[in-house]
Parts: sequence; structure tokens; C-alpha cells
Amino acid sequence: MASTDNASGRSLAGVKVLLIDLSGTLHVGDQPTPGAVVALQRLRQAKIPFRLCSNTTKESPADLLDRLRRIGFVVEAREVSTSLMAARQLVQDRGYRNPLLLLSESAKKSFPLPEEGEHDCVVVGLAPSKLSYPRLNEAFRILKLERSSTALPLPAGHKSPALIATHRARYYHDTDGALSLGPGPFITALEEAAEVKAEIVGKPGRMFYQLSLEGIPGEGGWKGEQVAMVGDDIRADLGEGAVESGFVRVLVKTGKYRAGDEHKGDHPPDLVVESFAAFVDMLLQSKE
Repeated sequence: MASTDNASGRSLAGVKVLLIDLSGTLHVGDQPTPGAVVALQRLRQAKIPFRLCSNTTKESPADLLDRLRRIGFVVEAREVSTSLMAARQLVQDRGYRNPLLLLSESAKKSFPLPEEGEHDCVVVGLAPSKLSYPRLNEAFRILKLERSSTALPLPAGHKSPALIATHRARYYHDTDGALSLGPGPFITALEEAAEVKAEIVGKPGRMFYQLSLEGIPGEGGWKGEQVAMVGDDIRADLGEGAVESGFVRVLVKTGKYRAGDEHKGDHPPDLVVESFAAFVDMLLQSKE
């Protein structure tokens, strides 16, 4: 049996619904983690509802869904909740008409808005080719309302643009097997330089998790130990919102996990397992 560590002693018997990270937990690039495809099917057979919660912004939700299906997962669109979708919703709710999108070309498909005229917000995601000095400086100037000497003056009443970030992960597990810089350090740089505070719409924000759970039928909603959050990042998956909500927090030793990650931060995970498939084994055994 795969090794596990249940230091908190919290039981899985009360878990009724799952929030599951994607990249690093269910798959790494185009490769499912060991046993993940079958494990997801076992959850369906056991009638345990779930939502796939992703901070992935290198591709649009539609492209992400296509990728999951292509590598073997049976997934419905309603079962996927992404920080990109949350960012789009915030832009719409605030009435922003012309965001500067520091996003991949695929991710930009979620924002069918013209990129011309004065920008009224900056949206940042994981887009390595877009996080160059010229683009970051453009974002800085927008946030600071800075204008070059040759630029036209800003319209009267033009408000300070907002900085919206899909997530602020420090690093991610890249396709070559090593860690690479995430958007977090770039977001922090913009906050520091422009003297603004970014609005983080994805994991581990409590609001993101609540929105993800809303679409799952359940009397009175899902709370506390009824929910397990499963991920490979002690901070970006299992931090803040998951802690505040009282979820059972499960760290898998795949993806970006590195030895000792479970000891980082003030809130160690409730359970550490070898893989998502190993967790599903434990969960289903707890229901017997």
C-alpha cells in the first residue's frame, strides 16, 4: 500500500464532496498521474461529486477541457472551475471594457474584449512569453497612470486601473520535470512598484472555493469536513481559503511536490499521500 501520513487525525468518513487540483495532481502536461484516470471514474461510480479546480491560465477553459479528454479523462464542462473563468467574471461584473491581458493567446479566448484605447485594468496569469520587461513596464505605467511625453492626456475622470491576478503561485511544475517561476513574483513586483494591491481570484481564495462548490447540489451547501481539497501545492491549493473553510486538506506527492513541503507554512496538511489515486483508495475504503 502507498505510504500515507495523517498527522491531524481527521477522518475521511465525513467527506462528501471533493475539490481537486488539476496540474500536478491529475496530470503533468499531457501525462495523467499514475492511476488518476481510473480513480476519477471510481469517484463517479461511488457517486461522490467533485469539481476540478485549476489555476491554469496557460490555456482557455475550452482548451483545458480538450486536453483532459485527449489524455483519457472523462470530464464534463460543468465539472471544471478555473481562475481564468473567475477573472473573466470579475472583469464583467466591474464593467471593465478594455483590460491589458498578460495572458497566453489561448487564455485570451476567455476575454472577447477589444484591446484598444485606454486600459481600465490589468489581468495577470501564467504566461511566460508575456511577462517580459516591456510588457510588465506597460502594466506598471497603466497602474500608475503614467504617460509618455508624446502620449495624449488621459480622459477626464479616468480612474486608477485595477490589478487582477488569476493566482500568485511562486512556481509550478514544468513539462521538463523541473520547477519554473510562476506569476506570483511578477505580481508582487507590480504591487510593490505601482503601490497597489492585486485582487487574487483563484486558489487558495475562499471565494473561489465557494463558487466552485455552488454548482454541486447539496442541502444547505457544503461546509467544513464535508469537503476535501486535494492538491500538490501546500500554499496555492491548501492554503488560506481551504484552511479558513475547514476543509480536509490533502497533499499529494506528485507534480510540484518536493520532500518536506508538508512542513512548510503555519498550516500543515491533514493528510499526505503518494498520489491522487492513493487518496481515492483511502476515501472509498472509509465509506465501506
